[in-house]
Amino acid sequence: MNHKQVATEVLKAVGGKENVSSLTHCITRLRFKLKDFSIPKKEEVQKIEGVISVIEKGGQYQVVIGNQVEPVFKEVVKLIGENEEIEVSEEKVKGKLFDRFTSMISGVFTPILGPLAATGILKGLLSLLTAVHVLTADSSTYQVLYAIADTVFYFFPIFLGASAAKYFKLNQYLGMAIGGAMVYPTIVAIAGKGAAISFVGIPMNILNYTSSVFPVIVAVWLASILDRAVSKVVFQGLKFMIAPFIVLVIMVPLTFFAVGPVLTFLSNILSKVTVAAYNFNPVIGGLLLGGPWILIVMFGLHWAFIPIFINNFTANGHDSMIALLTANQFAMAGAAIAIAVKARDAKVRNLSWSSSMMCLLGISEPTIYGLLLPYKKPLIMAIIGGSIGGAVAGLFKATIYAFGGAGLLQIPSAINPKGIDTGFYGFLLSAAVGLAVGFILTLIWGYNSKMTENKEA
Repeated sequence: MNHKQVATEVLKAVGGKENVSSLTHCITRLRFKLKDFSIPKKEEVQKIEGVISVIEKGGQYQVVIGNQVEPVFKEVVKLIGENEEIEVSEEKVKGKLFDRFTSMISGVFTPILGPLAATGILKGLLSLLTAVHVLTADSSTYQVLYAIADTVFYFFPIFLGASAAKYFKLNQYLGMAIGGAMVYPTIVAIAGKGAAISFVGIPMNILNYTSSVFPVIVAVWLASILDRAVSKVVFQGLKFMIAPFIVLVIMVPLTFFAVGPVLTFLSNILSKVTVAAYNFNPVIGGLLLGGPWILIVMFGLHWAFIPIFINNFTANGHDSMIALLTANQFAMAGAAIAIAVKARDAKVRNLSWSSSMMCLLGISEPTIYGLLLPYKKPLIMAIIGGSIGGAVAGLFKATIYAFGGAGLLQIPSAINPKGIDTGFYGFLLSAAVGLAVGFILTLIWGYNSKMTENKEA
């Protein structure tokens, strides 16, 4: 993809920088607020090579680019240049509390998801290699690879601290220092012993924050507020070192005293609630969540679930909810393959084959916005396939043991580190069922060539 060309054509199609009042982006979309929404022609924008779809929602003109959105966004920013009338920001959203929350979660977690997924895949592969006796857990090769696989998750507070600091406009190294203090070896050792300690004479309850999610995010958010307040009163010439000093000596102990214990308590409750909901009836859970998850992703609501999933890994060492969602990825791919088989139009056929392959590898946006949403019926068939496959995963109590990739790349993550079990076979069966149902239903009822003709007309 030529990012500069896509940016140039998109900006021109929405009416140029003169028609833009604000610009931001999320994980897949350029989000414009326009002065005149009647200027851009949806069909023309969608024809731009590199554009997957266009969505008008929430007072925004959203141009879906996919996983190449960030470099395209940067090129659009260059084209806009310095313009006081245009508000340019990365992923922050003003408005309803839930929208702001999901925007914050997206902004904090998006930069980390790539390394987190990569190390999760490696963890899954190590489980596979030990299950088939290629490696043993006490071999040096395994230990080196496991160090690579576990480092992001173990030191998660440091990574989250840096990312959260960037989002909340705090010095990133301050965020890393707060996260680093939380997983400092001495602190981890004290937490492991359950020893009672005090700070300036006040009893302090030290917990193990390795792999934790919520405490550091809240701590960094509070630190950003404190930093802004301190910076206003500290002598400017000394601000660069006095302000960080004050922030650290206040926020780190405060995190150990209150923020960490409170958020850990709430995190454990959240984990127990989700586990209880799953255990109530995992088959029904798969039916209700497996297919409709596609719609949740389409509306960007999935970001609210990401920290919950990761928190479950922290509390339990695994997560069963994600396993219910695997089939929908394969159901979407199956629907796309069915369209490719039946399509007469070469462009639709090529898009279907390429998007189905990407979907199998975990990238679903081209399939959702390029095929399922425009044709509608294949979307319904994919939802049905995802729900039936999700029910199968629930029936076999399939479980995910590492936060890895999606689609085919998620398969190693479903292997129990103790050895392959029935849950893993249920996971594979749920994926196969999702793919088959999505394909068969779309092939028979979900798509015909007249849909393409009507769409073009």
